This record gives sequence, C-alpha cells and structure tokens, in this order.
Amino acid sequence: DYFVRKEPEKPVARVYDLFLYPSDLKDQIPGSAKSEDSVRIARRLIEEWVRDKLLLKKAELYLAGSDFSIEKQVEDYRASLLTFRYKQELLAQRLDTIIYDNEIEAYYKENSSNYVLNADVVKLSYIKVPANAPDIQMVRRLYKSEKDEDLANLEQYCNTYAKSFIIKSQSWYRFADFIQNKPFTIDNPGRFLLYNKNMEASDSISHYFIHIFEHIPERKIAPVEMVYTDIRSVLLNKRKITILQEMESSIFKEGLSRNLAEIYK
Repeated sequence: DYFVRKEPEKPVARVYDLFLYPSDLKDQIPGSAKSEDSVRIARRLIEEWVRDKLLLKKAELYLAGSDFSIEKQVEDYRASLLTFRYKQELLAQRLDTIIYDNEIEAYYKENSSNYVLNADVVKLSYIKVPANAPDIQMVRRLYKSEKDEDLANLEQYCNTYAKSFIIKSQSWYRFADFIQNKPFTIDNPGRFLLYNKNMEASDSISHYFIHIFEHIPERKIAPVEMVYTDIRSVLLNKRKITILQEMESSIFKEGLSRNLAEIYK
C-alpha cells in the first residue's frame, strides 16, 4: 500500500481557495439511506457548505477595514469560558450545600421585612365535586370539620368522587387562586376572611367547598415555610460568593508573593 499511489479526491465544490471533498460529507449521510436519498442529502449539504463559506468570506471582506477584531472577541470568550469552568469546578469541590433550619430561621428573623405578603394566604381544605356526585350533604357536613376522623372520611370520599381536592393543607396558598374564575362572588377577599372560614358555591357542572384553617392577611410578614426555598437560595449564593472571593484573593496574593505578577507604580 505504501507504494501504490492513490488517486486524489475530486472536489465537489469550491469557494475561493477552499474545497469540499466527498470524504467531508461521508459521516453526514446515513449509511441506511437509499441511493436517491443520498444524492438529495449530499446536494443539500454541498449547497449549505457553499452558502456558509460565501457568507463567511463576504463578512471577512466587509469587516476587513473596520475596528472589529474577531481575535479579540474569541480571546475574551475563551478567557471567560475558562475562568467560569474553573469557578464551577472549585464550587463543586468546596461548596457545602447543606443549609440547616436554624440558619434559615436566623436569616428570616433578621430580614423578615423583605418578605411582606402581597396577597392573603391560607391553609385550607378545598373540594370540587361534580354536580351529580352522591352524598353532597355528607360533604357539606364534613368539609367544615377539623377532626382527624372526619377529614379521613372526607379524603376517602374525595379520592372516589372529587375532580380536585386538598384536605387540610400543610402548605400555604394564595386565597385568590381558589376563588378566581369560579362561582364565588367575593369582592374583598381580605375582609371576607376576617369573618368567614367556610364557603360553598355551585355552578351547572360542579360544587365547590372551602374551609379555612389558618389565614395571614396581605401586607403581613410571610410565614417562614413560604419563603424557605428562597432563603435557602440566598444563603447558598452567599456561600458561593464567599468561596469565590476567597479564591480570587488567594490567587492574587500568591501571584504577587511569588513574583508571578507585578503592579508598577
């Protein structure tokens, strides 16, 4: 084979002094493609290559006399990419992602004024059942109850008949989300919640039942459970910033002390 001269490939396209050869297309054409499909795919790839190279050449000629420097942008991007990757690797090694509840509680107490509610929030039971569901009277009786036995029976009923339901939520919800676009007519939700814990409404399709277990009015401080995830993100970000600042300071001091860098006066 060393002594057999191979015939040079014939190009399939040229743009200025750049040539495209069949071997350049080989990996881009599926081996399972039929003959006519292969020809069609090859033609499309060739045309795309020509278009791209002509556009690139036009851009080079057009910008040749301007102040635009692609090399400077490429170098800036490379530097940014390398430092970003280094910081990510460093954080993966050093960042402790465990945030304890006492840390969140402490931050919450110090910064509670940053977490003012913009709407009334509630813990509730919410039930939506079809208009023709059986034992509506039982639902009407049980949904107001706060006894564990009654709530268990209500949940069992809802598992069978309800379109959607929440039984004595452990999470806080915006009250407005449960009364908008539904047959409740409550003009002032905040005032309504001061005097009412139960509400019922119906339309031609469904019955709706709501019982309020707890309520925090708008403009009060949000409960810590509602902002737990936000506070955790804040604390985690603070740790990231501290690690990166310490790293940059350490590298700066090391560079100067080892005479790897100088700042001239």
